[in-house]
Amino acid sequence: MPTLTDAAVHLSAQGKYRAAEKCLLRAARLSLRGAGTASCREPAVVWNELGIVYKYLGNFRSAERYYRQALLRVRHLAGRDSLVADLYHNLGGLEHARGRFKLAEKYARKGLRLRQQSGPRNGPSVAADLAALAAILDGLGNHEESEKLYHQALRTYRRQFGTDHAEIAVVLNNLGALHQSARRQGRAAHYYRLALSMKRRVLGNSHPDLVPTMNNLATLYYSQGRMTAAGLWFRRALRLASVSLGRSHPITLTLERNLDRISSYD
Repeated sequence: MPTLTDAAVHLSAQGKYRAAEKCLLRAARLSLRGAGTASCREPAVVWNELGIVYKYLGNFRSAERYYRQALLRVRHLAGRDSLVADLYHNLGGLEHARGRFKLAEKYARKGLRLRQQSGPRNGPSVAADLAALAAILDGLGNHEESEKLYHQALRTYRRQFGTDHAEIAVVLNNLGALHQSARRQGRAAHYYRLALSMKRRVLGNSHPDLVPTMNNLATLYYSQGRMTAAGLWFRRALRLASVSLGRSHPITLTLERNLDRISSYD
């Protein structure tokens, strides 16, 4: 029988973050009531999922609070429980989103080391760690190592999941961002289009995970001076973000600022 946490993870995968938040807050109360001892890991599982949801919602302070709360409960299991590796992975992703790349790298590398100690070295979780570290290294300007890690993650994902999967689409999007930052605009556009097509096939046309790729494509067109195309994609991304993430979400606000920049050229 599915638990509240399972239901929340399913809702989060659909982009229904507010509904997932409600499920998880209730699950957190129940898990603490039944935890019995401080060594029980169930509350940490729920807190980790809450951190993930709050990161998606743009509430970084709450995300960090729940990740750290979870880590305090299970850190003694480091190297033996993949949840500890998950938490360092997620803290790295949070600091990446904040633009604190050096701190993000520290967490990401620690998560990868712990993952390799606690499970298979070539599974999808390791691929997720590699892809997350690659994104951070790209932010630090280390494009060569970043690209190598992305392709390593892609090989694992394709071996595990086949040709179409949400995780593959994320890596394709990030490869586009890497090529854009390295001023290889043709390659960047190629990967963005591949990622957007795959996200639509796998997630549907209304999932919030389409927004970053739409925004990236618009930004690419903007950098090329193609203002009409840039404005079109910024508006599409803004419409979707406003509905799926809310008007006050940091991504929505960024898109509004980007559109304002475009309108100054009209």
